Amino acid sequence: MNNELFWYKIYGTTLCSEIEYSHLIPTDERDADIYIKTTSSLLSMAEKETTYYVSPITKTHILFCNQVGIFKITDGIIIDICPKEGISMNQLTPFVFGYCIAMLFWQRNQLAIHCSAVEHDGNALIIAGDSGSGKSTLTTKLLENGFRLMTDDVAIVDISSEGDIMVYPAFPQQKLCRDAVHRNHLNTEDLLYIDEDRDKFAVPRRNCFCESPCKLSAMLCLSVQNEDSDVLLTELNGHQKLISFLENNFLFPMFRNSGGFCVEDMQKCLLTVQTLPLYRMMRPFGIDSTDTQLQKIQKIIFHSEELPYGESFHIANQISNPNSLFP
Repeated sequence: MNNELFWYKIYGTTLCSEIEYSHLIPTDERDADIYIKTTSSLLSMAEKETTYYVSPITKTHILFCNQVGIFKITDGIIIDICPKEGISMNQLTPFVFGYCIAMLFWQRNQLAIHCSAVEHDGNALIIAGDSGSGKSTLTTKLLENGFRLMTDDVAIVDISSEGDIMVYPAFPQQKLCRDAVHRNHLNTEDLLYIDEDRDKFAVPRRNCFCESPCKLSAMLCLSVQNEDSDVLLTELNGHQKLISFLENNFLFPMFRNSGGFCVEDMQKCLLTVQTLPLYRMMRPFGIDSTDTQLQKIQKIIFHSEELPYGESFHIANQISNPNSLFP
């Protein structure tokens, strides 16, 4: 049995892991905040469960099973993992640093947003949107123009003691689909193939990675228009703003299926959106509009040029029944 431990910095915490992860940033610190452990205690369930399963979601215990393994998240401190028969530890990695890490930080009362995040001049921008909306393409464009990567998939967001909304850096890796790899003149043979379903590769970004927490300046939600038109950027407000923020919570689908957000979660979301500028950017389908997207981000978001707001809506009274916000 291998008793070697590996130590990393991730999302502002020190991680002690029984598994070596080459994409994480090593650290000499030995006072761990969180742990990743392998366990055989979940093996009987792994052999029995062949479909998706998730236990009741609580701040102390979450257990879920999928096609590759069993995962247990405890007290915002420990992630236990157990692969199913014939599954390698590498095949569990996307779930460990996706759902597991989002659940763990939710147990620590921090928000996990499904997005990429970049930094410029000490300020962070998070970029959300459905698959195919162009998040990776826009993120790559920003990296080519002086921005630095903070995360590619899960952003951990919290409110500091001074009242600032902070984003914490994940690890220096970006996932790109095959055509994006070719557009960036990268050799697929030099990259790790990580996603057969979506044909994606892991691209190291150590040369343009921000390792320090940053104040969140804005959130951008990307979407695609069917017709040939200009890139449209609109600042959201009120009900639209809150709904867009909630829908891009990494655990939103799971929360909805299990009965919705609790009051404490909603309160933190409300505190965040009260001061966070949130924009919707609509881009034309089938056209490379990243130059225009970059110009609008630089001009409007990072230079505070005013945009017309969406409709006003008072949301403070919605806290008592968070699920009433959704149809």
